[in-house]
Amino acid sequence: MNESADRPTRCPREKRDGEMGCDPYRVMDLLNDDDARAVYLYAEEPTTVNEIAEALDLPQSTAYRKVENLEEAGLLSQLNERSRTGMPAHYTQAMDHVSVTYDDPLRIECECNGRTLYCEH
Repeated sequence: MNESADRPTRCPREKRDGEMGCDPYRVMDLLNDDDARAVYLYAEEPTTVNEIAEALDLPQSTAYRKVENLEEAGLLSQLNERSRTGMPAHYTQAMDHVSVTYDDPLRIECECNGRTLYCEH
């Protein structure tokens, strides 16, 4: 097997999020937030914001805010747009696995579709 295939690669969000790629402190803050972490864990299967709010006993506005923050940080993916007929948008975890290393530098490592990505600060 090619050695470079086993090495983690820099987060592809680098162009969108600036020189360092994803913002590790933002990801860490979200995963330290009990509600945001619960939303992330609940979205293992495609789900709607209404389902999240009901299952986690969150106000709908809080559920929307947490989903939006997780999506912006690259931890959740929106699978479809809300349709004109009222079909709600569905969200799911964007990463298969996320780990945080609190050493210097702070490093977030994510596995997505068998590929390991990282960002550090």
